[in-house]
Amino acid sequence: SVWCQPCPLCPQIAPPTLLLYVDAGKDTMVKRLLKRGETSGRVDDNEETIKKRLETYYKATEPVIAFYKSRGIVRQLNAEGSVDEVFQQVCTHLDCL
Repeated sequence: SVWCQPCPLCPQIAPPTLLLYVDAGKDTMVKRLLKRGETSGRVDDNEETIKKRLETYYKATEPVIAFYKSRGIVRQLNAEGSVDEVFQQVCTHLDCL
């Protein structure tokens, strides 16, 4: 079946019916990751390295998101809010399954 080219395991499992894309802007991501760096102990949690990691992340995930958007199963969540607000959005979408 060609319904799931990006996922080599998909022929062995049920087709996905929902993809939750928890999305925050780049500035928010950098800010959150810099904050995490204060306690993570990672010496590479600096702004330059974080921006490079985010570039890599977006390059890797954008084609996957586009693929599943074309199948109509992506629900993009606004992750700019608090943890509780994002969690509520996740629950709302999962309750619809």
